[in-house]
Amino acid sequence: MNGYQGIADLDLHTIAALAGMPKIKNLVNPKNPAEMSERVTVTFKPLPKNYRQTEISAYRERLRNSLLSNGVNVISWEDATTEDSSYGMFSKLMGLRSVKRKVNAVIDVKKKLSPIRWFLSKIAENIYRLARKDSLSVSSILKMSGWADDFTVGYLQDPYNTQVITIMSLDPEFENEDTAYDEKISIGLKNLIANMSEIVIGVSHSKFGITNMNLSDSIYAHNQLDDFVLYSLIPKIYAPIKPPILTRFAVSEYDPQEFEYARKLSALGADLKSTDLFPAGSKFVDAIKRLSHRDVANKILDGRTGVSYGFIALAEPPGYVGDKYIDEDMWNSLQEIPNYNPDEVRAASNDRWYVKTIPGDRTVYQQVPDIWIVTSRSGCDKTNLNPDSDIVRIGLVKGKLHLEIPRGVDLGRKDIRPSFDTYVILAQALSSALYAPSLIEKEMSILHFHGYPDPCWFGVSEHHAGAQNPSLPCGTVEAALLNYSAVYETATKNGSDIKLLCLVESDHGVNVLGPDREYLVQRLHAGSSEGRILLGGKYLPMLKQQSVASQ
Repeated sequence: MNGYQGIADLDLHTIAALAGMPKIKNLVNPKNPAEMSERVTVTFKPLPKNYRQTEISAYRERLRNSLLSNGVNVISWEDATTEDSSYGMFSKLMGLRSVKRKVNAVIDVKKKLSPIRWFLSKIAENIYRLARKDSLSVSSILKMSGWADDFTVGYLQDPYNTQVITIMSLDPEFENEDTAYDEKISIGLKNLIANMSEIVIGVSHSKFGITNMNLSDSIYAHNQLDDFVLYSLIPKIYAPIKPPILTRFAVSEYDPQEFEYARKLSALGADLKSTDLFPAGSKFVDAIKRLSHRDVANKILDGRTGVSYGFIALAEPPGYVGDKYIDEDMWNSLQEIPNYNPDEVRAASNDRWYVKTIPGDRTVYQQVPDIWIVTSRSGCDKTNLNPDSDIVRIGLVKGKLHLEIPRGVDLGRKDIRPSFDTYVILAQALSSALYAPSLIEKEMSILHFHGYPDPCWFGVSEHHAGAQNPSLPCGTVEAALLNYSAVYETATKNGSDIKLLCLVESDHGVNVLGPDREYLVQRLHAGSSEGRILLGGKYLPMLKQQSVASQ
């Protein structure tokens, strides 16, 4: 599958490599969830004996049928599992089974902990506290502390790649459209933690809702199940949230007191405070009562201890050395680059890379710039940034990732990590440099929050794109590719006539891009005060409808 079939003007693998994303062997077109469904395997954990939640049982069966009709490989519990031998004879007596690595998701229902299991879990947790070591793997922690529990996550052969989806009753407050967004997310986080699940689906007699670590509050009518499965659930199963790991970065330091963009970003955050679009994050690990479960969360999230409602970033002017543009004769004289398609990317004698782009009906041979961006670190308060500890600098140089942390800050601090959305941020900046240089040539603000604007909010030379895309989780290669594509498509259609670009991510939020910080702040203030921009998903269906109408 290559980029000429609907993603942009470059091959998918070329875009991913240039933007520093990890290699994916069988990369699919992220605009086509049907391609994802063919690669997804799920299983349903058998219902507990005497399970009486008929509403949830009925939804569970409809969900199974919808997954099958959308091409997902739904396998039986027997085929998905094997006998678990972690606890010797005890495993056999308890009939424990472990979920095989090939399974992408286990769909379970919320169960009430029996008094016996509750008592045994206390014993297991005390054993873990005594034997706890930093070197323990996720599987080892779960086996040591979880033998008394009935949490599915404790029986996964690969807890990094097999997700747990729990179906439960939909909280009336979550379903109520008048409930404030932060209250809904508090409910959602509580349910994710209580069920040790990556995804929770709440079900009522007329609606159902989904929550994952994207902190969405999406609600659907039951007659929307098939669309939900294809465009929301399958993408989330196919591409689980995975934060960028530090080992992929060349790490160094910078002095925030001597660096103007760190100060600019801190001031930008303060200016955005009164919009109320960037509430303080949630220290979710503090809400996890059991030490063993906190340790599991820390390891899976690469040390991140909290989630926050968005990010803010400031892209520096792209870096070029020598000619920014070359002609076809010069292009033909350039050298091939190992592991890159020579029809798309080549190297000059000064070791600068050039790429063949096709914006509209033109062919442009242009230099691949160095990209540097200052961004809020994962989990901090975006409206009260301390340049000495809250702002990291991420770089993209010829497909390689760089991370600069404030001088004197200990990288061992668990909260000094790049944003979950790092690949998305870099893809936005790179595509802007290649296709919409007026957006980024002086600097570009990138503002991400978990809400949406009313389509009526947009003014002259203000655009939105991406509302019809599948809802892929933050931090994934697929989400980054969709953002790259949205910039390309908007620039191809509108040229340099872009004062503001809003990239829509369903079940997640928006990324607002623009070259003028003051203008973006003024527009967000106006939209927020007028009720034209709201946290949560109220305006997402309207953006989708307008996108369909404009096609």
